[in-house]
Amino acid sequence: MRQPAHGKGIDVQLIRIAGPTAPMRRLSEVEGLHFERTSARRVGDDRWQVSGYASDDALATLRERGLEIEAVVESEELDEQRKALYSRLEAEQAREARE
Repeated sequence: MRQPAHGKGIDVQLIRIAGPTAPMRRLSEVEGLHFERTSARRVGDDRWQVSGYASDDALATLRERGLEIEAVVESEELDEQRKALYSRLEAEQAREARE
């Protein structure tokens, strides 16, 4: 799943969204929500679950639509993980450049 671009000043968190088929089909309409359709799985006769990255505004919209939200990684932790990853990548690139 592609993660939203970092550095745009928008806090995002990794979430799972679950709900009935009809509102789940309209997830692409939610601004600030980025999800991978291939992560969708049926969890009941008329219920689906999908993982994605959501801004606070997107979370509010999802809740207004009656969808269940489960935080997988909160925005602060996700930001720390992202910083650690970027640091490791930069260190690796610097090491490769020296070789």
